[in-house]
Order: sequence, then C-alpha cells, then structure tokens
Amino acid sequence: MVKHPYVQDLPLSCICCEDGPSEPALALMQRPVPWLWISAIALLLLAPGFAARLFVDVLEGVTLLVVFGPLVLAGAGFLAWQWFKRRLVTCEVCGTPSVGVSTCPGCGAPLSRSDGSGSPAVDPPASNAVIDVQVSDVSDEP
Repeated sequence: MVKHPYVQDLPLSCICCEDGPSEPALALMQRPVPWLWISAIALLLLAPGFAARLFVDVLEGVTLLVVFGPLVLAGAGFLAWQWFKRRLVTCEVCGTPSVGVSTCPGCGAPLSRSDGSGSPAVDPPASNAVIDVQVSDVSDEP
C-alpha cells in the first residue's frame, strides 16, 4: 500500500506536542460537532413559545409555496394560453395568425372575424337543423 508522504505512523503522544500539533496531526483533526446550533434548533422546535410557532408557521408557508406554487403557475399559464388562443385569428388567404386586427398584416386581406372578441359564430339550434341521411345497403357493395 502506498502512503501519502505527509502521513506517518505516529504514536499518540506525538500528535500534540508542546510546540502545538505537528503538520501530519493537522491533517488528521476533524471539525467539532456544532452542538450549540443543534441544541438551539431542538429548543426552538420543542419549546411551546412564540418563536417555535413562528418558525413552524414560516416553514409551513415555504413548504406550501414550494409545493403549490408551480401548480398555480401552470394553471394560470394554461388559462392565459386558452384566452389567447380564442382571440387568435388565422388569415384564410395566407395563413398568418394575428390578434385584434381587421386586416391581415401579411397580405392585407380582410379577416373573417374582425371584431377580435373571440366569440365564435353562433350555430343554429339543433331543432332547426336539417340532417340529410342517405341509406345504402352494405351487402350490395363489392
């Protein structure tokens, strides 16, 4: 096994000398556990006081924003797209889509729906509609 040049097998008494820790001992030291922060957060969560309730309420609000924020934005985007799509008029001559104009910006032809309100043409009621039915025998066809 190849050892790093700074790592040596040192006895425990040599790790902390009178001059301070040696260079290999500095590489072996670890960060202390932040007990102060851990205990402060635990006290904040467990203590039934104003600070704990405020912390939990803020955390709850952030969680709701992260979970439901994208859903609300997606719904608003979908509704905006449907609103825009209803007002979009396509020219029958050249096929250029436009919004809220009476003539086509591409070719100058008049658009069929010049009001731009987005209301579709009203169909006649079904009771007044005429349905033409042609009867044919399926067995007679080749």
